[in-house]
Formats: sequence, C-alpha cells, structure tokens
Amino acid sequence: MKVLKRYANRRLYDPETSKTITLEDVAEMIIAGSEIKVVDNMTGQDITPKILGQTFLKVSLGQRNEEFSNYMLSALIRETGKNISALFGRLVLGGIGLAYLTREKMDKILQSMVALGELKLEEVKSYREDLLTHLAHRASENREQIQEELKKVGRELEDGGEKGLAVEDFSEKIRKIAEQVRDKDSI
Repeated sequence: MKVLKRYANRRLYDPETSKTITLEDVAEMIIAGSEIKVVDNMTGQDITPKILGQTFLKVSLGQRNEEFSNYMLSALIRETGKNISALFGRLVLGGIGLAYLTREKMDKILQSMVALGELKLEEVKSYREDLLTHLAHRASENREQIQEELKKVGRELEDGGEKGLAVEDFSEKIRKIAEQVRDKDSI
C-alpha cells in the first residue's frame, strides 16, 4: 500500500519519491493497480475517502462528461444511504473493481459492514459464500461461451483452409476472443 501525505497547504506528497503529486497522479496510481492511503500530515488522520472522492471528481469532470459524473455521484449517494451490503454485492457481481478485491480486503469491508450495523455477524459467512458462488457461476458461464467461440473459430479455420480465406481474418477473430477473455477475467 502506497502511503501519501497531505500537508496544511492541501498539497499531496509522496514520501517514497519525495515529490509533490496531483489528483491526476493519484488516479494514475489507482488505475495502475496501487492501493493508496492518504494521511493528514498534521493530525495523522486517514483522509483517504476524501482524497479518493476528490480524485474521482477531478478525473470524471476532466473527461468532460458532466452528465455521467452527476449520475454516478447521485447514484452512489442514493445507494450508500440505503443498504451498503446490497450495493457492495452488486458492485462485485458487476465486476467493478473485482480485479483488485482480495480476500483480506473483502473481509475488512464485511467487518466494517458489521461494525456499522449493515450486516449481522452471523450473516457474514453466508454473504461471502453467496457472492463467491455467484462469481463462480458467472465465470463458468463465461468460460463455456469462450470455449464455444473458440470451437467456432476452429471449425472456420478448417473450412477456411479449404476456401482459401486469409489468415488475417482468423487472427482478427482470435484477437476479439482474447479481448473477451481479458474483459471477462475481471468479472
């Protein structure tokens, strides 16, 4: 985990590189897969949620899609005002952030849900198992679909050789299947 500091002048500082960084830099770290923690240098308080919120706003507004930003933030506010455990389940099953969700991180999130009264301690095990069962089922469906597409390409290769089709056509199909595999690996 990368620890950043925020100073009184509201500048962010990376002690590892001894450099001041921007919210765009924070976004790049996160996109690259780094986990961050931001600490207020004077108080020692963890202000990570505040900085992540500011980073999201900066990045999403920088894409000049204000409608999306407004929709996303409004939806998150509405959803977090209700049932966080249901929202977490939908995010995980939707594949959002799944590539970076470790068992330890999931356990911490579930513990915080218990502490906030969103989830009962005796429900944690079944909640986790339900999520993992749904994920395994989805992965199995994705694997079957990809296998069918590969078989189809194999049949087309056999037929194409007889018809004199270009290897480039098949290369493009295989590239598209590889993209699907990559996209579905995150689900």
